[in-house]
Amino acid sequence: MTATATPLTESGMGAVLDADDDLAALGSRVRDAALEHGCALVRGLDLDEPRFQSLVHAIGALVDHKFGEGKADLLKLDASREPGKVVTGRGMLPLHTDGLLVGERTDLIVLYARRFADEPGSGETFVCDQLGAWAQMPERLRAVLDAAGSLEYLVEERGYFPSVPEDWYPIGVVRDYGRVRSLNLALAFAPDATARGWQVRVPGLGAKESDAFLGELDAYLSGSRYTYQHRWTEGDLLVIDNQRTLHGRTAIGEGGVRVLFRGQIRL
Repeated sequence: MTATATPLTESGMGAVLDADDDLAALGSRVRDAALEHGCALVRGLDLDEPRFQSLVHAIGALVDHKFGEGKADLLKLDASREPGKVVTGRGMLPLHTDGLLVGERTDLIVLYARRFADEPGSGETFVCDQLGAWAQMPERLRAVLDAAGSLEYLVEERGYFPSVPEDWYPIGVVRDYGRVRSLNLALAFAPDATARGWQVRVPGLGAKESDAFLGELDAYLSGSRYTYQHRWTEGDLLVIDNQRTLHGRTAIGEGGVRVLFRGQIRL
């Protein structure tokens, strides 16, 4: 199994690999490719729940799970219609860092499309080369992040994040676990979102100024130079370096079917 030389973004993030039925070999190679290129894409796999879990364990050690649903080697992102479901629901998810809100280090995110049928643009995963974007970030955006030092969050989806503070709390905008120094963010939900997992604000700014800044930051990070948007096909595997990238999801269409398996790795 080899990685192609063609990246997924203009900034050079991503690699596409050939499929491999040997899960131990596949786990090792997707891990190495994701760490080198930011994310790795493999198409044409056939993984049921046990085989997916075996692959996750072949990639690396599991995170210390702190969420209210699923396990570190298998969470079903099943496009739930249950009221109040956000992370496993049908709405959009803005660019974010996995583990941010619960204070859990997550190095790699493993996503596999078990079932998918939706209209173009719906239910798609987008991945941002945040290291490239941060290195070239306009000074007007960088200065606000540097001055603030942290963003403040208010978690609304208490069922998924049961252990976090109930009021606003700060999280630093930069993290460094010794492998790479990177941005540490969860951006704002769309203003018309019917359900939100969290709210975010810039300390020291008024509500309008904070919203305007976060909107400009989102538009910059989501630009085509730095962000790859993946149209799922059943059998796709996407392994994402959570330290080098941010990721999110477009809203799922009314008739869309989307069942992704997710695993989380701590190296």
